[in-house]
Amino acid sequence: MNILKTTAIAALTLTALSVGAAAPERLNVKLGLWEMTSIMRFSGVPPLPKDVLDKMTPQARAKMIADLKAASQEEPEPETSSECITQDDLDKPFQSANSDDCKQTIVRTTRTSQEIRMVCTGKTSGSGTFKVNTPTPETMNGTLDLKAGDGPDAFVIKGTIKGRWLGADCGDEEDSDDNADDDEDNAEQ
Repeated sequence: MNILKTTAIAALTLTALSVGAAAPERLNVKLGLWEMTSIMRFSGVPPLPKDVLDKMTPQARAKMIADLKAASQEEPEPETSSECITQDDLDKPFQSANSDDCKQTIVRTTRTSQEIRMVCTGKTSGSGTFKVNTPTPETMNGTLDLKAGDGPDAFVIKGTIKGRWLGADCGDEEDSDDNADDDEDNAEQ
């Protein structure tokens, strides 16, 4: 379940701080290292590929659903991470988020708020909204409301996030994505 939370947190964080270059106006946020604290609540069953479900026994599937329902009843704990927001993030919003199956659209933008709508129409349909407020260039807060799948077991994620700017220097955070790519390239050789 942590991978789902991590994915949702990353999506909200990067969308919240990196969108806006395509809009007439962009959020007034500082570049550099940000501390992001999020709380994610979920319900339902994450959509899994058919081949994964086909490999599960009925008992394993029932246990997974029961475990997810139990976990969704627990009070979520805040999770804190550090994110480096660069000019490249602002210049190339949605570079990895938009695909043939999912599109993100900026509904509205001002210097202190933004609303983004996401719609996915592939094997797993879904939609959601990100809302971000930046009261100052050093602070932000936002909400995430996503739904994937249909019916009573549709997977729903609702989250809140608060961020504060730590400084212009990202330190090791700035190189972490580049190093991960380098490590993958070296592993392939």
